[in-house]
Amino acid sequence: MIFIIKPYNTYQKILVLILPFASLFLCYLICAFAFKYISLPPCYIHQFTGLYCPGCGVTRAVYALVHGDILLSLRQNAFLAVGIVIVLILYIQFVLRAFGKKINTFINMQGFIWIMFALLIVYTILRNIFPALAPVEITY
Repeated sequence: MIFIIKPYNTYQKILVLILPFASLFLCYLICAFAFKYISLPPCYIHQFTGLYCPGCGVTRAVYALVHGDILLSLRQNAFLAVGIVIVLILYIQFVLRAFGKKINTFINMQGFIWIMFALLIVYTILRNIFPALAPVEITY
């Protein structure tokens, strides 16, 4: 369902369209620099327990995305793709709001956070049971 709301000013619309892409490019540059010169610590949960936490492999997934390897990124941590899709939908909602329209998606659904939390728990359990869901070492 689409609702009509007060649209933003022209300069605000331009910022809504340009600022996220500029921020994404800046993040790309920072990641490219960080992965080249900075060594990140290992996951302490995996180091002490031997179990993969929901975030294990996210750094390697971002590293693979920065290098353009989408399949390896999904292999490292598939839940990162879910997060990217959610952020993209939120951005589309924000752009539509800037132009005077409000759209309700499944993200606005009551209980969405609980559903995502349950999916995250299931993903964490499955990646510790099935080795195919566990992150792998990257050699570039």
